[in-house]
Amino acid sequence: MTIELRHDALLLLFFALALTGMSRAADEPAATREFEVRNDRAFLGGQQVDLWGLRCGNALHSEAITERHIRNLDNMAAHGINLIGVYIQGSNGGWPDADAALNGFTRDGKLKPVVAQRLETLVREADRRGMVVMVGLFTQRKDQEFYDNAAIQQAIEEAARFLSQRKLKNVFVDVIHEFSHPERMDQEIFREPDGETKKSKLTAWFKAIAPDIEVGVCPDMTSDTGDTYPGMDVRIIQKEMPIPATGFVVNVEALRHDIYQNDGVFSRGDIDEILAGCQRYLAAPNAVLLFHACYIQGITNYSGSAPHAEMGGYGTGANDRGVRFYYEWVRDHVGRWQYPKHLPAAASQGT
Repeated sequence: MTIELRHDALLLLFFALALTGMSRAADEPAATREFEVRNDRAFLGGQQVDLWGLRCGNALHSEAITERHIRNLDNMAAHGINLIGVYIQGSNGGWPDADAALNGFTRDGKLKPVVAQRLETLVREADRRGMVVMVGLFTQRKDQEFYDNAAIQQAIEEAARFLSQRKLKNVFVDVIHEFSHPERMDQEIFREPDGETKKSKLTAWFKAIAPDIEVGVCPDMTSDTGDTYPGMDVRIIQKEMPIPATGFVVNVEALRHDIYQNDGVFSRGDIDEILAGCQRYLAAPNAVLLFHACYIQGITNYSGSAPHAEMGGYGTGANDRGVRFYYEWVRDHVGRWQYPKHLPAAASQGT
């Protein structure tokens, strides 16, 4: 009887250990495709890719807004858009409150779990479609909410650890948006002087934990800070900064042409300028554009329903608000996105 009891106990222990192992395996996150930069070109999952993007700075603002972005990923891909840019510290909140954006970090640099969960869900849904996500950490709208440099370092390390441990690899990082902004950048480590040294330090904090994730820092175009520094992987620019001939270049904030008080409305001249800019990026194989509009980024705005993950109308007036013209330009000039290639418009129409 004693031998039987011992046998039964051993069996129970074996099954308990097996179930524990199965549970751990189930909890282990699957790795997404990995984004890389090689010879000034973008690669995803080992395949060279062309990227066309949208700046969705406040996509993590709430559960509903994140869900709206996820629901539109298929439409983005159908129009050739395969890159979105989101910020843990949200961007310009638009009208009526420019500072309405969510801050995904606490004052001492902890990454808020609910924001981390939204980010992972969005990144994984993007990966399902062979898309890339630019993850911005800090903005000049929220940098003043950190206690000190120790909190900033902790925030960088928490974000790096989260992306690394959750194996979210289809990403690259803009550490601080608009470094050295002359009016709103409060933290000394985010401003000139000694910008190169500070940017390198911020990048080193991130890379010490997530060495395989590409990193850059966006300069403020009105300041005297540069767009290169030692240790960067991505050469980030914004607005009307000229496209450099070298480096893997990402314009994370194309010049916007609508206004928050009347978002999603564009003149014919506005649209012509936007599409001319798209043509310049199409002609620059080392450069990537994230289209930016109040319609996409602002919170509430005059339309009352922003931020819009959806393309909406053609932007001709209050009853036709939207950025459909950009979607259709990418589809017609680049093609529908089907990882790892854009399919030419003619091929898209036949599918």
